Amino acid sequence: MIRLAGRGVSRGRVAAEAVVSAQPFGFWQGIDPLTGLVIDRRHDAFGQSLAGKVFVFPYGRGSTGTPGVFLEAVRNGCAPAALVNVVSEPIVAICAILADELLGVTIPVVDALAAEVLARIPTGARVTVDGVAGTIIVE
Repeated sequence: MIRLAGRGVSRGRVAAEAVVSAQPFGFWQGIDPLTGLVIDRRHDAFGQSLAGKVFVFPYGRGSTGTPGVFLEAVRNGCAPAALVNVVSEPIVAICAILADELLGVTIPVVDALAAEVLARIPTGARVTVDGVAGTIIVE
């Protein structure tokens, strides 16, 4: 078991399977909000489902359309269950905060972790993310 300490950005606690990417990610044109599949053909997570998963990626590659796409994925039940970043750009943090405020769905976000630390989390691992404590436990 690996225990990591970061900074809680958005509240909530989730335990789920991890999908890990070494690349920045943009939800706008990066995820299909009807299925949760990564549709950006240039991304290393292309074709993987983020629905109900802990999505680990360095930082967002945002656009102002990101929250709309993210909230549509939440509404359809196919958004990530939690987000873990090296740095959570404001637009990514806003996605989780709006999901909680507008739809009543908590999506914990933890950041302030070095890229080398995130590399210790393998895709498929069971990960618990606590957005209040800012902790991640990898089983």
